[in-house]
Amino acid sequence: MIPVQLVTGFLGAGKTTYMNRLLAATNERILLIVNELGSVNLDEQLIVQMDQEQIELSNGCICCSIQNDLSKTFYRLAARDKSFDRVVIETTGVADPAPIIQTIYYDDYLRSHFKLTAILTVVDASQMDRELFIEGIHQIAYADMILLNKTDLVDEAVLSQAHERIRTINPTVRVVETVATEGDYDLLENTFQLSRVDERQLSALTEGYGSVATLRAVTLTTDVPLSRERVTRYVREVLMHYEDQLYRLKAIVRLDGEASKYIVQATNQLMGATFANESSEDSRSVFVWIGKELDRDALERGLKACEVNQT
Repeated sequence: MIPVQLVTGFLGAGKTTYMNRLLAATNERILLIVNELGSVNLDEQLIVQMDQEQIELSNGCICCSIQNDLSKTFYRLAARDKSFDRVVIETTGVADPAPIIQTIYYDDYLRSHFKLTAILTVVDASQMDRELFIEGIHQIAYADMILLNKTDLVDEAVLSQAHERIRTINPTVRVVETVATEGDYDLLENTFQLSRVDERQLSALTEGYGSVATLRAVTLTTDVPLSRERVTRYVREVLMHYEDQLYRLKAIVRLDGEASKYIVQATNQLMGATFANESSEDSRSVFVWIGKELDRDALERGLKACEVNQT
């Protein structure tokens, strides 16, 4: 049977960084399934391109609107010549892992071809004091191992609180502290046991919590080159304006005079940016904002003001 590993974690926790490390470090032939929230799949572009096969699924969460597509994908994989050693599913940051587990675990035909071996969840230590959603609680509850990431951004008190909150949700999970998902851990093997999750207790834990259905993804694009200074100011102003309402930004930007795309990411009030390793002839810039009560028109005006022909 082909092993299947699920990589999950809330928005901005560091899943794509982990996937880059995994793909760079393994000699296995990995078939990677990537899903993203928003009309444009940026994770597909942010993951370092290796000699791995990638299946890009349509818009929406694997766990809900395209769950049937995921099942069909695995049926197609089961019927084809097995040219890969492992399947890794990287979910969108707002995915509930339970329906994904059910897709494989409760289908006798798929269980005869694939084995769900492990669930790894990446958790942002600097965001554990924020409101958790039901889906985020489930990501922690079903995990076999948690990478408690971005530990360099918090002090000991906040780090201790993050550990305590994780243990409240999943008392037996292995927790590894990491910086940029780099730490002392190996690829998980055969650690998944659905019976370990107490569904009644999990239901009680999530009582009163909201769903990520309240979040909205606003995708903006432009073919006009942008000013680096104006993009930086634009992103920082949006982060300040929305404060706790904004959960994630991913952007791939065409800057004026630059051959390589400029990758901008932000979570809460934290922003980071870097140039892609390779040059690109694509003139389009794409911004995906994810949060509550986002004003699309205002975000579009801000992006327009970043164009180099603005005065």
